[in-house]
Amino acid sequence: MTARAGVRLLALPPSALADRPVATLEDIDRTLEPDAVWVLGPAREPQSFARARGAFDAPAFHPPLETGENEPIHRRVIGADDGIELEIAVAQSLRALRASPEAASSALRDGDVTALVCDDVTTTVRPTALETRLEGAETLAAVLPTDCATTVLTGAEPAEYDELWHLEPDTGAVRGVDHELRAEVGPLDEDCVSVRVRGAGPVEGYGRSRSIAVLTLTADGVERVETHDVTDFGLEAVTGIGPKTAERLAERGVTTREELLETPVETLAGLPGVGRDGARTMHEHATVLETGEPRRLTDESLPGVDWSTPPLCVDIETDGLSPTIIWQIGVYDPVADTYRAFVETEDPSDPASVLEAFCDWLLGMHPNRALLTWNGWGFDYRHLGAFVAKHVPYYVDEWESIPKFDLYLWAVRNEHALLPGRTNKLEAVADALGYDGARTGLDGAQTAAAYQRFMRTGEPLEWDRHEAYCEDDCRALWHVYERLRETPTASASSRTDSSGSAAASSPASASASDSEASGTETETSGTETTDRTATQRDASAGSDSSDGEQTGLSDF
Repeated sequence: MTARAGVRLLALPPSALADRPVATLEDIDRTLEPDAVWVLGPAREPQSFARARGAFDAPAFHPPLETGENEPIHRRVIGADDGIELEIAVAQSLRALRASPEAASSALRDGDVTALVCDDVTTTVRPTALETRLEGAETLAAVLPTDCATTVLTGAEPAEYDELWHLEPDTGAVRGVDHELRAEVGPLDEDCVSVRVRGAGPVEGYGRSRSIAVLTLTADGVERVETHDVTDFGLEAVTGIGPKTAERLAERGVTTREELLETPVETLAGLPGVGRDGARTMHEHATVLETGEPRRLTDESLPGVDWSTPPLCVDIETDGLSPTIIWQIGVYDPVADTYRAFVETEDPSDPASVLEAFCDWLLGMHPNRALLTWNGWGFDYRHLGAFVAKHVPYYVDEWESIPKFDLYLWAVRNEHALLPGRTNKLEAVADALGYDGARTGLDGAQTAAAYQRFMRTGEPLEWDRHEAYCEDDCRALWHVYERLRETPTASASSRTDSSGSAAASSPASASASDSEASGTETETSGTETTDRTATQRDASAGSDSSDGEQTGLSDF
């Protein structure tokens, strides 16, 4: 995994530990490389804690079991491989803080503590009063300092939760709540306790037993939060293997991907609902995940690979999934190894200027170049086309005539390749393929939220950082393209594979009646249904992509 500044804190709900094989936990450890493991409370889960301590190389802690030698707060130093060390304070519970507020306050003030971990800090909504309450506000106000904003980490809130609560120091009464935050935050005044509550708990979409999070901590607090599905690790990361098949394999002594690859295709094909095509797909995908090398499933050429001039790599940034403005368009030219950014930094009410500048440059300087995106037909091309038609209509015909390639569509949707990322998001795939990113600490949601804030307040963004993020995506896209171009086609691989298993058909060739062979496993337990499909890992989950082919090719 690409190194990132700061220390990595892995937050695991106890159910994710209790319900998964040790091999899966070890795979999480190898892949995510945490510097510390936090087993979430607030309930005592000693068995899950013991399981984490045995499966992970990094030190683990579980707040309900923190004794701190009868002190209300236990301080822990977390160190990364690059020598960075940060200190966090771990509270057993709000009750422990209330029992010894002076000792807790002294422990937090004595030294440079990055964050306080307390798993029963949470919010509750009172519908009748139309308000949200911060549970434990009075206790936090009694122990936290008034001269700074203190980060409090809690597993009782989902990993995307991030709000700054301003409290009266004596009573804990709420003076205000900031919902949209910048990187640097502070108290309202010197006589105010400000608490930045950051969630680390399960998020919607994965199920409470499957959602895990990695928090990257710096001296200033939480720099980045990543969420993962626990089924992206271990055997269940392999296409076609869900919980039931994993159980059946475990009964046969197969708990790791290495053991899966040692299991003959004929044996796997004999499992209920698998079949020979499904077994081959399991072997292929397990090989990709283990080696970190992509695998071509067909002889279909990469889009534009035979052209005399490679395509331009394009990425856009907007103010949301239903954008009112495309405020940044980044273009990387792999021929000249140069990057060009078109950014609206002055007037967010003018969505035309960036588009016009981009089209002027593209059509004037590179009229015969194709474009390349990652999931462009799910987002970039769709919105660029709509905005060009609305704001620079005199360029519509020229825009529509430009050949447009989508590497994600080619590899994932059209099933021409298997990729080694634990998800099919560009960052995950590029990282798995050895791309050394810019480490901006940003993602698409953060850039959109930042620009929304600029639109409301006029406060400028860290423009260089946001431009670096967009450039990083463009360069990562070309890195993935080059790696796929170097990968042998399916027929070439089959000629050099002495094992004879490389000639397997793609997942699309599996029988339609065989759900696991096609990468789908549906299981029902009570009222809960889990549907594992390859598209759960897609970068465009939930998006509408009606284009089934690369466009513009008929013109050349």
